Amino acid sequence: MEWDNEKIRELMEDKKEADVKKNGGVEGIALKLGSSIKEGISSSSLETRKEKYGPNEIERRKPATFIQLFIDAMKDVVIMILIVAAVVSIVLGGIMCAVHLGEQCPKRLIWQNDPIDLTKETHEGELCVEWLDGVAIIGAVLIVGGVTALNNYKSEQQFRLLQAKQDDALVIVHRDNVVSQVNVVAVVVGDIVTVATGAKIPADGILIHGNDLKVDESSLTGESDAIRKTHEKPFMLSGCTVTEGDGKFLVTAVGRQSEWGKILSELDTVREDTPLQVKLSALAQNIGIIGTVVAGCCFIAQTIIWLVEMSYETCFDALEDDPTKPSETENCFLGHPGMMDKAGCLASGGIWTTHFKNFQPLRLQSIVDYFIDFVTIIVVAVPEGLPLAVTISLAYSVQKMQKDQNLVRVMAACETMGGATNICSDKTGTLTQNLMTVTEGYFQGQPYANRLPTQAELQAAYCVMLLNAIAINSKAELGKVENGRPEIIGNKTEGAMIVFLQELGGDYKALREEASIARTFPFSSAKKRMSTLVRTAAGGCLYTKGASEIIVDICTSYVDNDMVVRPLDEAKRQEMLAQITAMASQGLRTIALAYRDINDVDAAVNSEEAPEEELTCIGIVGIKDPLRKEVPGAVKTCQKAGIKVRMVTGDNLQTAKAIAKECGILTTGAAVEGPDFRKMTPEEQKKLLLTLQVMARCSPTDKLILVRRLKEMGEVVAVTGDGTNDAPALKEADVGLSMGIAGTAVAQEASDIVIMDDNFSSIVKSVLWGRAVYDNIRRFLQFQLCVNVVALVLTLIGSVCGFGMPLKPVQLLWVNLVMDTLGALALATEAPTADLLDRPPYGRHDNLVNDHMWRNIAVQSTYQLIFCMVLLFAGHEILNDCSDGKYGTDYGSCVALNPDGTGKNPPGNYRDTVIYNAFVWAQVFNEFNARKIYNEKNQFDGILTNSIFLSVFVVTALIQFVTTQFGQVVFQTVPLDLDDWIISILIGAVALPLGVLQRFLPPFTFVNRTIAKFHKKSSTVTPEGPESPARVTDGRDRAAESSDPAMVPIVTVPNGNGKYEASRQSVEEGGLN
Repeated sequence: MEWDNEKIRELMEDKKEADVKKNGGVEGIALKLGSSIKEGISSSSLETRKEKYGPNEIERRKPATFIQLFIDAMKDVVIMILIVAAVVSIVLGGIMCAVHLGEQCPKRLIWQNDPIDLTKETHEGELCVEWLDGVAIIGAVLIVGGVTALNNYKSEQQFRLLQAKQDDALVIVHRDNVVSQVNVVAVVVGDIVTVATGAKIPADGILIHGNDLKVDESSLTGESDAIRKTHEKPFMLSGCTVTEGDGKFLVTAVGRQSEWGKILSELDTVREDTPLQVKLSALAQNIGIIGTVVAGCCFIAQTIIWLVEMSYETCFDALEDDPTKPSETENCFLGHPGMMDKAGCLASGGIWTTHFKNFQPLRLQSIVDYFIDFVTIIVVAVPEGLPLAVTISLAYSVQKMQKDQNLVRVMAACETMGGATNICSDKTGTLTQNLMTVTEGYFQGQPYANRLPTQAELQAAYCVMLLNAIAINSKAELGKVENGRPEIIGNKTEGAMIVFLQELGGDYKALREEASIARTFPFSSAKKRMSTLVRTAAGGCLYTKGASEIIVDICTSYVDNDMVVRPLDEAKRQEMLAQITAMASQGLRTIALAYRDINDVDAAVNSEEAPEEELTCIGIVGIKDPLRKEVPGAVKTCQKAGIKVRMVTGDNLQTAKAIAKECGILTTGAAVEGPDFRKMTPEEQKKLLLTLQVMARCSPTDKLILVRRLKEMGEVVAVTGDGTNDAPALKEADVGLSMGIAGTAVAQEASDIVIMDDNFSSIVKSVLWGRAVYDNIRRFLQFQLCVNVVALVLTLIGSVCGFGMPLKPVQLLWVNLVMDTLGALALATEAPTADLLDRPPYGRHDNLVNDHMWRNIAVQSTYQLIFCMVLLFAGHEILNDCSDGKYGTDYGSCVALNPDGTGKNPPGNYRDTVIYNAFVWAQVFNEFNARKIYNEKNQFDGILTNSIFLSVFVVTALIQFVTTQFGQVVFQTVPLDLDDWIISILIGAVALPLGVLQRFLPPFTFVNRTIAKFHKKSSTVTPEGPESPARVTDGRDRAAESSDPAMVPIVTVPNGNGKYEASRQSVEEGGLN
């Protein structure tokens, strides 16, 4: 290894072909790198090469640390305002304590005429805690920021793991004169790498030889046209993609030393929000606006009440040094809160005046408190947990989907698959096992049904011709033998023919080495064939193989049983076509082999197109690819789930129909060939698509047109693809599904999900997980909206009626933390159940909050508001404080509550503590209700299998007990006695039976109708016929274009008995999007 990285860098940076020649060409450079263009490197030198030239890995930019994420969370504008307000509160509270303004009189409600009973114990000598409100708020904000940062940190880690999987790939290398596959990170300088159409170049290098090799270098150079690689343009650049042909090259730079590595080391993948996250963020913003309005009303109401109270005349003690002036101390007993005894006040030497006239600047602490309330309400109202729930659900689902052989490259695809209405699937390897075997054929002008000829049955010269046609005109290799079958490296169809070649006694490697290949014309998906031109003693020979009926159509002669080339008359042509049809009707893939002699080889080499005319047919092979056992069941499951499965394949129409019938795709629907479909007008295509189930001889262009037409019809389309030319269709589809085994790098780059085992049943699992994600978000949304509605309405009523905020700022922040974070964790990790596939897919514009959810939210919110209002207005008459006055629930002496709700432990409020406790317990139990969206009666179904939900329930209950019983000055609670703990829990537990009863009510359709009218939107449901249930779609769908009054939307929903019932909805119905 004479050269080092610096010498290699000089060569690769200048990219001059003259420098390559000056160093002895690619052969000379290979020697300088201790390699050979024929045998490759020695495996024993791998470690030495990694040390000298570096590994083929790029060290990505380090992810943000927990501290950085925490700081980012703290930069939220609302959070910063809250912190500033809390600091001001601490300062003012501290000053008030210092000048004894903390001992303020209890407030009399503005509508209360009777004086407050001030004869109870005064609790004199207790610590002043006015400043603790601000400290508690800052503490709560820090906890919220910490939890947010922790969630983001974990999400980032999961994304990095996903990124690492995406970077994982296999490449073909030549080492020790043996062809093998290694991971891309194992490629080293000096390796001889083979690339073909669709492959991503794993490292920088110099071309050894190529066959019509073209490379897309737009990712590095911006050049839109593919660059043809020749000895005049030999430089191969990492990160670029082979668009045509194949070839070999010598690796000269890897990892950070490569062109792509230099760029990638400075970049990192940026995640975008999924469509559902965008929709939920918009929803959160709208709710936040409502919350801001409510918060503003509360602030205004509290300020007005404060101004009214400040205007009341009350009694102040006189200053000792000047009895004519009032001190800052109010006489609560004689003043406004108590007896309002002006005469008694004056007789005792007090001064009767208003707070305005005796204004103390520190009284503005109340305004600061109201402002904190205002900001806190906004924080609580904005359901930050919605995007968080999506993140948690997607991250959880993506992790689980990997175990189900689904590598999610674009997280949006996970949720979109849940709404897929059409799956356009390839046949080979997806519906079949991709275990290609030649089982019969047509050789020497005669058929061999259900068997293959032996070597003895074939003429020796014919056998040589057949073996050359297979070996020379293919690129596949055979690897190690496993389970009695050699590993096929490359195209599986070619591999099956090479195995057949070996059974006839041929050696494909020797035949390839003996052949003088002049040019290869790679497989064209448009022409359905490929050719290889070789030089011979007589001139040249062009070997061609491809779709059997296409090859037979351009043949003018054939080789018969006597090795005589005879004209291919119409009778013989029909005989061949009949044999092709017979094999195709058994589900066999048929490939025809042909040749022609070439006189002017140089002219053929330089021509744009292969001279594929007047061919001589050598034979036809029938290749069996067994159907995957699980496919018929998976197809049936999709159809039951309202998803129309269509087969799109490049195979013969008869082969496609036979396989489609076997797996249950083709029933009473239509089958068409791609060229015929392509000739139709768009309207004709749409009409055909209503019944189309199979498209054969489908080119990538046909597949792209198919996807576009389906999307124009309002369908949500998932499409599979494995070839480079499938990339446009994969990009166009709502979800592109590439194959992990047979798929090219281009197809995988264009796709959203990589099916790692190329199995159709894995696609069905992705649908299941997609629906689970959508349902999980709805569960959390149903739960969160109930919390927000009750908290906002309760706060508004309490403020307007003079009670202040029944739920204190710290309590609201705690509720926000529990309900947003722990609620998202509990409800966003529900595992999918089989019944998700018993209903039709969600439509493209399905309402996030459906009619059933509005009903559930309305019932639970109404109940919670009723008990909160009863406790707020009559709690002082209903409740008694029988606690021990400290921390326990043991009974002490019972005292009636004051009208303001205080009991034994002022300034803590016993009544408000009961409201807070009962409110939280109602949310805790409502989490069980939120697990079911429709009319399911059993909220506990499957609960024992969700350990995360049960853990969240236990943790929430424990923390609630601690914050209530021991929170005191921090959480502004007082200890409750045992009776009131039981009452609080029972009030909350009523949510469970109520959750069952509410399922018997009809869905609340008026909410979505009202919202739809407000937004001037409408959605309809398109009937799909007997094979696919109706689904919600947008106004572009066929039903919207119909004037038929019978086309009333119908949505199928669970009825709670494991079945689904139809719910009629108006065409005007819209949703909260």
